[in-house]
Amino acid sequence: MRRWVGRLCSGPLQSYRVAVKAYQLAIALPFALAFGVAGQAVLSRGVKAVLWAWAPLATGEPEAARYERSVLHTADMPMMQIVAGAAGVGLLAWLAMAFGSQALWLLSIAAMAAVIVVDVLRWERVAISGHNLWFQRGFRGKVHQVVLDNIRDASIEETEVRGFTLRHGTHNRLVRLQVRMSDKRLIALPKTDAHSGQESVESVNDFLAMRLQQIRDRDLARGPRLADLPPPPPPLAESVAAQDEDLRRALARLRKQAVKPPMASGSRH
Repeated sequence: MRRWVGRLCSGPLQSYRVAVKAYQLAIALPFALAFGVAGQAVLSRGVKAVLWAWAPLATGEPEAARYERSVLHTADMPMMQIVAGAAGVGLLAWLAMAFGSQALWLLSIAAMAAVIVVDVLRWERVAISGHNLWFQRGFRGKVHQVVLDNIRDASIEETEVRGFTLRHGTHNRLVRLQVRMSDKRLIALPKTDAHSGQESVESVNDFLAMRLQQIRDRDLARGPRLADLPPPPPPLAESVAAQDEDLRRALARLRKQAVKPPMASGSRH
């Protein structure tokens, strides 16, 4: 009798447990995706802080201001791909939890490391020091150095974009610093999210404007440059020599005219 009752109750109880587990997994899925994105953002920020301290943009002088491209908030395709990859890491962790697979847990950890590496390789940053402006696209990319004396002016550029972010949806703006050189060339620096990066971009622009004004004041105090001055007059000795040469040529012409015999004029009878 007890065995029959136990078998009768085991079927509904097992179904109830399966339903509860499925419900728990359904609730855990969005949390797993969010934890994947947030975990990647926190870990990537820590890695970048260490890399920036280990390999700063400015060499030989301290950085006065800087900004970098935000991953989570920038509606740019390379950044949206990184966010999607981080969400994929959360999905792998959810599958590992659902199937109880240790291999999936290890795969999710490896995927997180891969997403962070891609993020660092696509990292774009800008820094300014007392005499130079620096920027880099990708941690393994070339560090570009622009001497402030060669910069004419700078401006902040904002643009509307159609990309998607978790915070602003499809209503996003990008901001960047644009520099015009003395030869009228334009250098477009890396972009970042206008909502979260506006203050950092403005700090770089304000310091650059201050340094350019100081450079102009310094040049005015020194007076006009040598290239702007009129050419100096020739030395006195060269001027006298040139006048003597002209006199010699004039005397030579007079002597030739004096030596020439006068032409005979015909007589009339």
